[in-house]
Amino acid sequence: MKNNNKKNRIGKKQANRKQTGTNNGGNHGSRQDFPASAADVPADWFYMSDGDITAATLKEALADTVYKVEFWEDAQVLEIALGESGCLDVEVIEPRLEEKEADAFLEKHQVKFLCYITFKPENYEAARSVMEHICGRIGGFFCGDTEDFTPLIGRQ
Repeated sequence: MKNNNKKNRIGKKQANRKQTGTNNGGNHGSRQDFPASAADVPADWFYMSDGDITAATLKEALADTVYKVEFWEDAQVLEIALGESGCLDVEVIEPRLEEKEADAFLEKHQVKFLCYITFKPENYEAARSVMEHICGRIGGFFCGDTEDFTPLIGRQ
């Protein structure tokens, strides 16, 4: 099933990048890039990889954890339970964001696999743990859906 809401999400992503852009000094991946409070955490994120992976690969990366993962293969969507505190939703999208600067970022990082990630900012600590685990297992990186794609979790 193709993502029927892609245009709506792209419009939302463009608006979020304009509203929540931050600049953390370019020290991507360092502890100082992590938001200080839930108010500073973007609700929308991306997972990016230059590898030939799939949504099933993400699911498999969490097989050795306590996180419950629901996977809808046809839709290429995962829901990762974050304990009682909520969930981290993952939706595979085409590796194009239809913005010149954003697509230049994707090209620079040779992104072949792109996911749109959402979670409630108050669940950031649990979501960060999931994101760090995935990066440690299969590589790639997570970044905020902000003007400068920060904060960043994972390699880079």
